[in-house]
Order: sequence, then C-alpha cells, then structure tokens
Amino acid sequence: MITDYKSRKNEVLVSYEKVEQLIGALKENAQRTGMPNPLERVEALLTDIRNKADKAREDRFSLMIAGESKSGKSTFINAYLGVELLPMDVKQCTSSIIEIKYGKEFSVRATYAGGQVEEINGDSSAREFLKKNAALDDECRDIPVPTINSEMLVKSGLRAKEKGIPIEISKKNIEEFLNATEVQEANIHNIPSKDYNKKISDYINKKKSSWKNIVTKIEILFPFGEEMRGIEIVDSPGVCARGGVSEITSKYIENADAIIFLKPISGQALESAQFNQFMRDISVSRNKNALFLVMTRTTNVTHEDLRRLEDEAYRQFSNLDRKNILFVDSKAELYAKKLATVDDVKAELRRLNENETLDDFVVKAYTETSGLFGNGDFINNLKEKSRFVQIYNSLENFGRKAHYILLGALLNSIDNLYAKLWSDLNIQVDMFRQKAEDPTELAKKIAQVKQELDDINSKLYKGVDVVVRRFRGDDGLICKFAKEAVEDYMVNVSLIDKHSSNAFKELERQSIRKIDEFKQLTEDLQKMVVLECDKELVALSKENAIPFESLKPDFSEVTFDEIRQSTQSKANETHSYEDGITFKTTRTHSVYSQNKHFCIIKDNILPRIETIKNDLIENLSEFAEKIRSRYIEELSLNANTKKNELDAIMEAKNTAEEIQIIVKKLTLLMERISSAQSDAKKLKGGIAKNVQ
Repeated sequence: MITDYKSRKNEVLVSYEKVEQLIGALKENAQRTGMPNPLERVEALLTDIRNKADKAREDRFSLMIAGESKSGKSTFINAYLGVELLPMDVKQCTSSIIEIKYGKEFSVRATYAGGQVEEINGDSSAREFLKKNAALDDECRDIPVPTINSEMLVKSGLRAKEKGIPIEISKKNIEEFLNATEVQEANIHNIPSKDYNKKISDYINKKKSSWKNIVTKIEILFPFGEEMRGIEIVDSPGVCARGGVSEITSKYIENADAIIFLKPISGQALESAQFNQFMRDISVSRNKNALFLVMTRTTNVTHEDLRRLEDEAYRQFSNLDRKNILFVDSKAELYAKKLATVDDVKAELRRLNENETLDDFVVKAYTETSGLFGNGDFINNLKEKSRFVQIYNSLENFGRKAHYILLGALLNSIDNLYAKLWSDLNIQVDMFRQKAEDPTELAKKIAQVKQELDDINSKLYKGVDVVVRRFRGDDGLICKFAKEAVEDYMVNVSLIDKHSSNAFKELERQSIRKIDEFKQLTEDLQKMVVLECDKELVALSKENAIPFESLKPDFSEVTFDEIRQSTQSKANETHSYEDGITFKTTRTHSVYSQNKHFCIIKDNILPRIETIKNDLIENLSEFAEKIRSRYIEELSLNANTKKNELDAIMEAKNTAEEIQIIVKKLTLLMERISSAQSDAKKLKGGIAKNVQ
C-alpha cells in the first residue's frame, strides 16, 4: 500500500545517517591533527539538512475527503482504514470537520461552537458519540444542515457573543438565506419549495438558542497499525449542492497532501457541473495537483456499463489528468478486509444474511469462488471488485509528491555538503603533500592563494553590485515582472460578467490566484538573485586555485527567512488582503449576501492589487540589497576560514611520516565522502521519477 514511499524514505534517512557518521569522523580527525574545525563553514547547510531530516521522519500525510451527497464518504474512509469508525447509514454529516489520526487508544475529542471541548474515551462511548454526532436526525436529512449551522447559526452566534448580546436572526436574514442559489440547489430530494423553506426556518428557530452546542470539529484517535500511523484523514462536510466549500474546509484543502472527491457512478447522471465548480474553488485550485476524482459503487453496474461510464467520465472530466480519475467500490473493500480476519467466513456470511445486511455482490462473489478455489480466492475476488489498489497506488505515487520533493531536497542538500567537504579535504591533501615535498614552495603557494581570495572578494563585490542593479530600479526585472502580473490580472477581471451569479466567486478566485502568483514571483526572484551571484563566483573561481564549492555561500530556507523577516514591514498588505480586509470579512455575513458585496469588492480591489504590487517591488528591491550584503559577508567569512586552514597547515609541526599518515587519513575520508555522495545521487535520481 505505502511500502514504496516508506522504503524510499528509509533509504534517504540511512543516507542522512552516513552524513552524521562522516561529520563525527571529520571532527575527530581535526582534533587529532590540530586543524581548524572543518564544519564551521558548513554549519548553515548542516542545520538545513538536519531540519529536513526531522521533517522527513515526522511523515505526516494529510488526506482530505470531500464529495457529493450520498457518495459514501464514511464507507470510503472506513474501507481505506480497514476499520468501521464512522456510522455509514446516513445521508449526510453534521457541520463538523472530522479529523482521524493515530492515537494509543480509541477516543474522541469534540469541539463545540461555543468553544467548549469534550473528551470521550473508550470504544463503546466513542462509537456511541460518533453515531449521535457524526450523523443527522432523520427529520433533518432533507435540508442542508451543514450550511445552515456554519453560515447562519454559528456565525450569527459568534457575532452576538462578540457584541455581548443574545443571538438574534431576523426574518429578513432567514428569507435572504432561503433565496440563496446554494440553499435552493441543496434541495436534492425535490421537496416542495414551501415545505423545504419551512423546514429550514423551523430548524433555525429551534436551534438558535443552543448554537453553542453545535459540534464544529470532531477528532478521532485510533490505534491503527504501523503502516497507517502517519496518515491523517479529514472528512469534510463543506461541499454544497453545486460544489462550493465552506471557509473552514478551504483551510484544510489548501494544506492537504491529497484531496479525494467522491462521486457515485450509479443512480444519477454522470454530470460534471458540481465537480467542476469544486475544482474552481480557490482553495482547490491552489492545490489542484493533489486532487483525485473517485467514482464509487462500481459493483452496482455491469462490467460493460462500467467500461462505458469510465470512457464517459474521462470525457466529462477532461480538465483532470486521467490517472487522477479512479473507479472503486468501498463496500467491497470493507468486506474484503473484514472477512479476511474471520475464521469461519461461511458462518459470518450466514449471520449477515439473517440480519439482512449482506449485499448481493458478496453472495455472487462467494458463489463464484466457494468450493472450487477456497476462501482465499473469495477474499481476492472481493478485492478485485473493490479496485482499491488504484487508490493505494495513486496516493503512493502522486499523493506523496510533496513528501518525495522533501526527500529530494534533503538529498540535494546532502550532495551539496559532500561537494564542499570533498573540495576542502582535497585542498588540504594538496597542501600537505606540498609541505612534505617543499615547505618553502608551500609558503609561496599559500600566499598566492590568499591573494586570489582577496581578488575574488574585490571583483565579486563589483559583480554582485551589477547583478543587483539588474533587478532593482524602474527598468529592473522586479518592476518588469510585477507590472506584467498586474496587467494580466486587469485583463482577466475585465472579462468577468458582473451580472453572473458566480461573479463574486470568480473575482475572488482571480484575485487570490494573483496573490499566489505574487508570492511565487517573490520566491522565484529571491532565488534568481542568489543564482546570478553564484554565476559571478563560478566565473571568478575558474581563474583561481580555490574551487567554487569551497567558497559558495549557503542560502538555505532558514537564510531566506532571516532576510525576509528583516524586510517584513513592507509586506503587510498581502496578509491583510487575504486574512480579512477584502474577501473573508464579507464571508462572515453569510453566503446569502455575496451578490451585494460584488460592487463593494470591485470598487476597492484594484487599488489593493496595485498596493500589493508596489509593496512587492519595494520589498524585493530591499531584499535584493540585503542579499548582496549577505552574499559578500558570507563569502568573506568562507575566504577567511580558508585562509585559517592554510595557515594551520603551514604552521603545523609534523614530520614527513606524520604528514604521510595525515594525507592517508584525509584520502580515506575523501573516498568515504565520494562513495556516500554517489549513493545519494543514485537515490536522488530514483526519487526524481516520483515528482515529474
């Protein structure tokens, strides 16, 4: 299931352990020979490697589950986990987010709208709580309770609490809510409009006084087996009838390693409107590469119909890669996992049949395999019907992409460290050999190298200054890219039909997308400045005895963060834009008023984007200047460290025999580094295949 990733991760962590072993050997050798600590110059890179290794060990995999009504989310989750945790005989869940993760024992932690938290421990108590709170009462299953709870009751309650007054929801507010397109489209059972609206009004009036007792989040802790311990599943209630998601759900979607949208393949037309709308949601589009469309209930159709529906699905959902469209049957997988642990399968089937809970496809599978091949093939038959191997393989190969990227980044840093260490040791070996042959010539060579280091510092100062000027100023790359981004945004906004019911969401989507592009542009330009500085250093190093690897400053994520923090005051508009001033503040009024807010947003959105652009230009210009200073500073430190190493070699009082021993040990360390670096590169090549 997830063995491939785990084996790759373990191989990478073994590679990291080799780094620590070599670091220990280098320290010991330096102490024995009296040389300066060889790790002073690579401390930043070593810290970066250790941080990445810690993240790789944590191995958290977040799986977000969303879906249409009656798509079988609970059944899918139970089948994936191999444990019946969630009640499955429900039409829809409450407004609460459900998080499922590893714990030493089965327990539930519930968070309520009023802020109170309840702990429920023990198998029977936890299951009873879930049965009561992870499903809706029968009389409420015809109305969109998740939307009513989150958009009307909880938000109104929190506003009242903030003002210190009792909750009050006026008739006018209820009418506006009832007239909202999303609310009317949620009438999936086609109840007469009058009855449907009355049910919603009655529910609001009945529940508003007890809004604090609405469960908003349920955390389930369960002692899963080893292979499932790093996996966290989030069951979302937030997909409305036309594919929109709630504000709370959006936060989870953006941080998910994989998002699974469930859609039943049988019992309704294979239309794409709801899923396509879901894909257009801002949070989903931000994490689109992690999205999988899973068609469920494949045992409900014949093989011939399934092939036809597969072809139809590929056509309907052509905006998604075919490898991310999967066809499964959750019940078949759940049966397979459950019956695989039963000693007497026939007796268990008889019991289920007597209780009238045995599905026909299970009876058929048992009839086809029983007596002829035995129970083992019966289980395999169910697994084949479930097609869940598609889920496991897809999540392994594509859902783990971010994790593979981290492993690749760790190996890349390890490779860079080895290159630096090998280069340093190679210089030391050359110098010690020179000392053994002719100490006088060594003194001349060291003086020459020191002069070259000074020349590099001087020339690079001018070269880096030219690089920074290329980025800064009205005609610089920073200004050019920022202006192009805003012009592109203006064109896209002008194409929005302001009379469309989807105009507000489209404006929001275009705006947030541009914010994301600004963020990416910021990161790209920051790294581009460093790369251009590196090129200048490479050109200068080719003319001198000291290789580029020995002098190159290490700019890890920690380094970038330090510089960003020093220029943070210029970058506040982006955060305020996303965190509430423009869009999210309007959401607090509820979905029913989005059309009113379009004009408000339209009037102030363009000046905000312009402000963000100006902030970005100013912030990046200052950042480029700080990069220049930091780069020269780091280069000077590296050059001085190198000078100290050369002086130590010159001043060391060693006999010819002692020098031979030193050279031999340094050579052995270089061979160990070369071997470990070769292994790391091979691993990096294999992992790269998983992130293409």
